[in-house]
Amino acid sequence: MNRLSCLLALILAGGLLPAQDDVVFRSDVSLVRVDAQVVVGDNRAITGLRVTDFILREEGRPQPIRNFASENMPVDVLLLLDVSASMRPHVQRIASAGHQALRVLGSDDRVGIMVFDRSTRLRSGFRKNLSDVENELERLLDQESFRGGTDITRAMFDAADYVRRQGRRDARRAIVIVTDDQTEFERDVDGVSRALTRADAVQCAILAPDASRHRSMGGGGMPQGGIGGPLGGIILGRPRGPYGNRGPGAGGPRTASAGTAEIARLSGGDSMSIDDSYSFESTLSRIRRRYALYFNLPPGVRSGEERHIQIQLADNALGRYPGAEVRYRTVYVAPSGAVGTGGSSANPDPVMITGAQSTPSEGDSAPRRRRVSGGDSGSHEGPLDIDATPAPAPLQAQPQADPPPAKSSPAPPAAADQDKTGGWRKAGPDDTSH
Repeated sequence: MNRLSCLLALILAGGLLPAQDDVVFRSDVSLVRVDAQVVVGDNRAITGLRVTDFILREEGRPQPIRNFASENMPVDVLLLLDVSASMRPHVQRIASAGHQALRVLGSDDRVGIMVFDRSTRLRSGFRKNLSDVENELERLLDQESFRGGTDITRAMFDAADYVRRQGRRDARRAIVIVTDDQTEFERDVDGVSRALTRADAVQCAILAPDASRHRSMGGGGMPQGGIGGPLGGIILGRPRGPYGNRGPGAGGPRTASAGTAEIARLSGGDSMSIDDSYSFESTLSRIRRRYALYFNLPPGVRSGEERHIQIQLADNALGRYPGAEVRYRTVYVAPSGAVGTGGSSANPDPVMITGAQSTPSEGDSAPRRRRVSGGDSGSHEGPLDIDATPAPAPLQAQPQADPPPAKSSPAPPAAADQDKTGGWRKAGPDDTSH
């Protein structure tokens, strides 16, 4: 024992071990993770690429890729399901495909379920038990009315905020939205994109392009030429009562595209048609197989600062896959407590790898309330308490004399929160991970 003590003293005296101040695992504060997908031609995902196949630049300056990972990362996936009028058959298809699709996930992956019409409701928090997820998909088909209007923008904000607060720091985060992309309220592509950046999440869309043709119970709404047609996805029809009170043959509300596909692309994700029988499975598989590129935060970058990145394939990879495209989010937020290292090759590779964490907004530490519907059974976790801002103005003013029961008006936002979020609502329930 004395001999070992003497040996350690000699090593420290000779400077063979660094001082304690130098022994720091900087992976959680100096490494930034960027998730990327590579596709070619027919939107086919390319797997099996190596770190030497990528070139990464931060604010135009090349950065060494310090670590590289693919399928060995855990993922947190939030299913965001549109349960407005006419979406039942499409959600049914997702539920039916659930057993097969969820098999592509790993044992450490988690899935949550959130639904929306004109309000957002958390059905199931993140959990690893995929059988519970399948059961919840079946339950919501019985418990949701599928008769409400649609506020897709609010739902995307709520989902991003939930993932930001409840997603694991060391996991890849993703939102899979299933919708027809037709909303009665204004779109906010830039605002939702910023929210996804703060959540360090990618959004993937499974679109039902035919759902908007059946906005009325009797099919009286005017059909339109698919999503993003020459009229911008607007459906013209006679005004109706608030919150989906439609009569047979009544015209549907005036709606427009929420920009769901564009938001997905800007986040580094993609869109698929629900008409593809394997769309759910393919979407989860692509999330699982995305590439994770890590680089050191450059010197002088402050926590919470937004920075731009560029990723491209090296010439050797382009030679193997001509016309290949790299999809990724072009903006990242410097992680909280970040220490810029400049990516010097003199620094050893970090021992631990964790994802970048965005800086919390003011008020994140305040307690949040959950309202649970008393009459619901199963694992329904109740509507989200929205404590930021009111919903965006509708495209066409409609009477609001008879709001539905069990929906409460949100509290007015604080001015500081409104400036930071661009008028988006925060999803408020606390949830215990399973």
